[in-house]
Amino acid sequence: MNAFVPRIPSEHLRRELQNPKTQAGNRYLGMLIITIILSVLYLFIQEEYPNAFPLGSIQLLLVELVIFAVFALDFALRLYTYRATFWDTVFLVIDFLAILPSALILLYYAGLIEGPDVEILALLRLFRLARILKLLRMQNAVVSIFGASVLTLVFGVMTFHLGLRVVLLEVTGTFDIRLADHFDRSVLMIAVTAVGSVFGIALAITFGIAKRKQIEISELHRLALDTLERMEWDIKRLNPDTTWLGSAQWRADIARFLNEEIPYPDMKARTQKLFEDIRAEIIDRPSLDVPFHNNLVVRISQFLTKTQIEFHPVFYRWLNRIAQLYFILVLLAAPGLTGVFVQLLVIFVFQGLVVIIDDMDHAVDTKVTLFNSKILDV
Repeated sequence: MNAFVPRIPSEHLRRELQNPKTQAGNRYLGMLIITIILSVLYLFIQEEYPNAFPLGSIQLLLVELVIFAVFALDFALRLYTYRATFWDTVFLVIDFLAILPSALILLYYAGLIEGPDVEILALLRLFRLARILKLLRMQNAVVSIFGASVLTLVFGVMTFHLGLRVVLLEVTGTFDIRLADHFDRSVLMIAVTAVGSVFGIALAITFGIAKRKQIEISELHRLALDTLERMEWDIKRLNPDTTWLGSAQWRADIARFLNEEIPYPDMKARTQKLFEDIRAEIIDRPSLDVPFHNNLVVRISQFLTKTQIEFHPVFYRWLNRIAQLYFILVLLAAPGLTGVFVQLLVIFVFQGLVVIIDDMDHAVDTKVTLFNSKILDV
């Protein structure tokens, strides 16, 4: 009977698990991502509201059964595609440890172990949080599966801080430490307000600069192509018998340049070749000298130069560090389940603005084409 069951090559399955190309692979990875996030949220609810899922309840059994089924399936697939490398080994061990808490709960419901044994090993639930590391590595897959949006682009930051919050709850609960007793809430709120205000003002100013640059690049792009089109029309009108092929190749190169397929030095060299070809066609037409030099060359040069002007990478590192500091302050200032949703909302708004500004600031970019690809699509 097994002879008739198709065997999926491990290499193909391995590539599909890491970077899915099929609809089935996308669906599986999407299910895995959602399960990981829900399991982390479930851990937080368990720590914050232990009576919501008491040991022995049917709701606890159902949740743990679903988590065990998904994680066990993923572990089996990873084991089948395992390669003896350092990171494969690390994540395989993490996958195995992530299954243990749910397995212990199921063994308890089956009557094979006692309740105290489950409570002793309760800290093993923390190993599920280690899967967030895998989730962060799957950031590109998250975008490809669910589409590019502000939510998917800040997905990694949101899950990291959700995991950090649960880790703090787990550790403080285990060692009977109350972090709230070590912070002055009024002073903490002053810090949240001050950092949030500075961060918000910085984002507002930066957004305005990036938006203005985005508009300028769009205008320069259109003006450059319009000027080139008029120059081509003049050449064909004054010399109908010309064999010049026009700027079709350069236009194709510009489209590839905006998708980071051609580096700026190469695009500059190809633009220079275009200028030389046009100059050769109008060498005996003095009336076209002024439009060529003052319009065409200037417009295209301005456009290409503007695409290379952007904020220094250090500025974005500063923005992201301020963002992480602010999110941690919110974490400390807003405990409880309500605090989780408040923090996730704050991350969505502020980190989302950082993503949008970064995207608009990089005219030539393929990592994220949420805004810039639309304005440069001509």
